Amino acid sequence: MSLKKELDMSDSSLSQHGYEIVKFKNLATIYEIQEVISSVFPCQPTEFHKQSVSEEERLSLVKQARDKIVAKKLTKKLFLENTDFLISLLGPDVDIQSEAYLRVSRPNCESDFIDWHRDTFYGNSYWELNFWFPVFPLEKNAGLMVVDGSHLEAANNVQSIRDKDNFRSQVTKGSLANELGYLYAPKTDDTIANLDPKRVILLTPDLGQGVIFFTHVAHRAHNSSSITRVSLDLRIKNMFAYTNTKPGYFQPLLRSAVTRCVEKMLTMNTVTA
Repeated sequence: MSLKKELDMSDSSLSQHGYEIVKFKNLATIYEIQEVISSVFPCQPTEFHKQSVSEEERLSLVKQARDKIVAKKLTKKLFLENTDFLISLLGPDVDIQSEAYLRVSRPNCESDFIDWHRDTFYGNSYWELNFWFPVFPLEKNAGLMVVDGSHLEAANNVQSIRDKDNFRSQVTKGSLANELGYLYAPKTDDTIANLDPKRVILLTPDLGQGVIFFTHVAHRAHNSSSITRVSLDLRIKNMFAYTNTKPGYFQPLLRSAVTRCVEKMLTMNTVTA
């Protein structure tokens, strides 16, 4: 499905299964993002698994690349090139996550992944959508795993757990790893704890495609291919939608003519009050 094509929620994959694979209009901005990441890493990013680096060095490289992407406003640029689809889902007033997460996940390296979770465990609301897309072409057996239909299941018996991976279990609130998207207080629920493998789907979109899904969908990273998986993910929502995320987590992406006018009116009234 193209991002420029309106989505009929009555029979869409997003409505029924919790996710949809969509296509960007062009690859130009994705190529820009590739160049930024390549300028930071000491090798071709998809060959990063061949490098011998410490966890501190790995996180530092990811942060440098992510910060450059943010500074150049490339994810915002990418979505501004594909607004029709967003408007069809969220209306004309859309917020986007201020700092996308860059994931550089080496093959079969559990420390590089985020385990099964729902974003609604950590402040995102039902009203928000997650958008995940590869920055470099994926190989078979790499991508995003989702639990089909889990967006329509309550998160029963949510409880904190200790992460089974040694690196992830040591992530603390406010640390660099936490800033880059690692969880400092991982949680689970009955759906995840009693996961039915038959419901798990591995999504491996082509370059120029992405996966849009409800933040309540149970999902996790996966890469058992022969190359490093490089991807970006961020959250989007209607500007009026509830969120429990920290201030500044979202920034404006789109505003309708009415909203822009009202914002000017509110500013005028504040000044003259």
